[in-house]
Amino acid sequence: MSKEKLLLLLSLILLTTPVYSADTSFQLLQAKTYENISDADITVKDNFIKAKYASAVNKFIQSNVKASYDDFNELVTKAEHDDYVFLLYGIKMSEYGLFDLSDKLVDQLDTNHFTGAYVKDMHNYYYPSGMMDKNDVLLLADAYSNIIYNNMALETTSELINSPKIGENDYKNYLIALGYYKSNNLPLALKYINIAIKENDVNINYLSLKARILADKKKNGQALKVLKEIKKTQFLTIDFQDKVRATEEYVLYKTSKNQTLKDYHLAYYYHLQDKSLLAIKVLQSALVNAKQYSSDINSLLGRVYYENNDPVKGLEFATKAYKEDRHNYLALLTLADIKYDEKQYKDSLSYYKKAKKCTKNTAPQVGIAKSYLALEQSDKAKKIYEKLLKDNKMNEDLLVESLKVIPQRVDYYLPRVASIDLSNNDIWLGLAYHSIKDGNYNMAQTYLNNSYYIDENNFKYYYYLSLVLRAKGDIESANRLLMRCSALNEDYQSIVNSGYGDYYGN
Repeated sequence: MSKEKLLLLLSLILLTTPVYSADTSFQLLQAKTYENISDADITVKDNFIKAKYASAVNKFIQSNVKASYDDFNELVTKAEHDDYVFLLYGIKMSEYGLFDLSDKLVDQLDTNHFTGAYVKDMHNYYYPSGMMDKNDVLLLADAYSNIIYNNMALETTSELINSPKIGENDYKNYLIALGYYKSNNLPLALKYINIAIKENDVNINYLSLKARILADKKKNGQALKVLKEIKKTQFLTIDFQDKVRATEEYVLYKTSKNQTLKDYHLAYYYHLQDKSLLAIKVLQSALVNAKQYSSDINSLLGRVYYENNDPVKGLEFATKAYKEDRHNYLALLTLADIKYDEKQYKDSLSYYKKAKKCTKNTAPQVGIAKSYLALEQSDKAKKIYEKLLKDNKMNEDLLVESLKVIPQRVDYYLPRVASIDLSNNDIWLGLAYHSIKDGNYNMAQTYLNNSYYIDENNFKYYYYLSLVLRAKGDIESANRLLMRCSALNEDYQSIVNSGYGDYYGN
């Protein structure tokens, strides 16, 4: 989601009125809330749990796996019920191979679509075919830590093969394959990943490793075939969609024959890994010799700059790409987004319409609709949104943008966005704000718990929490929170000086 869309999200919620959907599959989260807010930092999140989580991760990376396991286990037993936190920890434990602890958290989750989408994706991506006893879990987690974080792939792989302590299972064979892959022994890596997949052919993490091995072995046709198999699994959540997309870009990087195309896909891979500086470096180097595919390089460079809050350079490179190829989708989309941000809505509409002709993606159509809305042609915008929503019910940008013309659906659409993008702080703040407007302060507090966990220095978190506490009669704490808010954003100083003024702010 672009920066502009996130900034507009809370303001659009100001237009909404509370209308609750009859569709219970998208019910609001019914997590327990924290009632006692009295610590020095005036926060609702248990900082002990947050610190314990950081400690557990740090110990795991340092291969102190038994101590890490104990910390994670303490989290499982002591953490207050919070669906967001349980999912966050559960995904991390699954990544580390601590499947027994992840299951304990999953078993405590409330049953709703928000939790269901992430649990399904987590199982499809990480989970072995069967559960292991605690001893095997610890030994294999230690192996994963050494392979990934401690440059001990060769030694660890040998230990895994020769250890009689660990029972045979698909996850063990996956780790052996991973160890050989990290040691650049591709034939043995392929042998063992095939064994793992034979035992568990639905694990996407296994298939992803196989695709990378084949690509590195220059078995291009086979690698692309595995990639096609991977893409048959439909992931709902943004986190796991990005994992699949990163595998795709890596395979395309390895299998492309043209060097410029290789650089393009490598840069896209880095960009998806949040390594945009590396992406820019690769793309700038590629421009020196780029000929046939220079428009693709320029368009991606423009997009990377734009998504990293540099619209000036984004415009520069997107314009170059467009001049070279008038049908370059990424260049058209970037130009459209930039023109929209600059409030040049007629130009953005023109570029979005051109981009729509180049792709089946919904992004240009969402852009057309929001441009019509900005041009005060709301009827046209509403028709487009309603048509798109019939076939794209889990598209994040579409759901958020459509609220501008269908504000009564806020209770229905915002939880959907939360269900596919766990770390979208603006969504949690938006849900909190809407709950405050509706007088549901306990629910608002639950959403604010999640917002704090994502970014404890977000000024809107402190402002909205001050509204909650003021409504509950804790004026002293509310005022201290408001002071904290104004320290983070001086625009709120006037609210501190004059009382609350507009009670809800914007």
